[in-house]
Amino acid sequence: MPDEIKIVNVQDIANETAKRPEPEPVTEPIKKDEPEFIALKSTFVPSRGDMGGGFCIIIEGKTGKTVFQVFWLAKPYASGVMIEPSKEWRTFVKRLPQFGPLDKDWGEKLQEQLKGILTLEEKKKLFENYTKTKIRQLESIIRRSFENTAQCVFSALTEVEPVFRADLERAKIIKPLPPSPEELARQKKEQEEKEKAEQEEKEKEEAKKEGNFEGTIIMCTPVVDPVKGKASSEVMPGDIIGVKIEGEGTSALVKKYLEENNIEPLFPVDEIKETQGKKLIYVKISDEIRGYVSITKDIKIKIKEQPKPEAKTANLSFFGDIIFFGVLFGALIGLLFVLRYFFL
Repeated sequence: MPDEIKIVNVQDIANETAKRPEPEPVTEPIKKDEPEFIALKSTFVPSRGDMGGGFCIIIEGKTGKTVFQVFWLAKPYASGVMIEPSKEWRTFVKRLPQFGPLDKDWGEKLQEQLKGILTLEEKKKLFENYTKTKIRQLESIIRRSFENTAQCVFSALTEVEPVFRADLERAKIIKPLPPSPEELARQKKEQEEKEKAEQEEKEKEEAKKEGNFEGTIIMCTPVVDPVKGKASSEVMPGDIIGVKIEGEGTSALVKKYLEENNIEPLFPVDEIKETQGKKLIYVKISDEIRGYVSITKDIKIKIKEQPKPEAKTANLSFFGDIIFFGVLFGALIGLLFVLRYFFL
């Protein structure tokens, strides 16, 4: 819904025009959508006499309400001046004072006649269909109404121009509409992407400042393995995890080296940190290069299984030695008994 009707004080236009006699360059309207308004522009001058002027009314097509109205009546009229209603509505409004000095009394009398000329429904119909025939009919009605009030014959020119909402918002005639759910979703996505990029840049800077590692730190993303992977919440230093190396510069060189040498990007976890709801997992790529993985939720990361240590078996050789020495000792005892039997 538009704001209340903005009726411009004609004296303000006169003062502004005196300061800026030349109109500003007309900018093209922002055509994001179909026009939602029309500008009804008209000039009228007497066949004989000393009055002349014009007006511009902007109507919202959906409701028929007037959101902007300006009216100028000059007396005495600067003979020979004719402002063409075919001009763009902002240019047309700025040139109205060229008719001559404002006559406030007669201006208010004729402006009052405009209020009852068209109903809301008639304005809505005019928005839907403003053919030349309808414009001429409206022009005739306006002219006769003025002639009855001023008691003189007028000649008039009237035109209708489609107006875009963006133009009226820029002119501060109406307030911008609240964004649609789709627009809000788009803005939210853009903001999230911006914040993510800023956070990643911040993390990179923080990573570079690590005191326990002097070297290059590059950004990585985890390789997800939903079947055999290990939950990121359970990853510990020493685990060997799979990563994808992202970015340019050093990252691109490392990635190219691994691909050319057919090396799978599996690297040992060097350090784990928690910061602002995120987990930063640092992997050791080489003595000079570390990579970091930023994780915001628990996911299963590809992990290289470490060989399990062999189970300890009983030391049978020890027991074999005992048995051997036991048999040997028994044999010696038996030998002593035999010797004793034969020689004693």
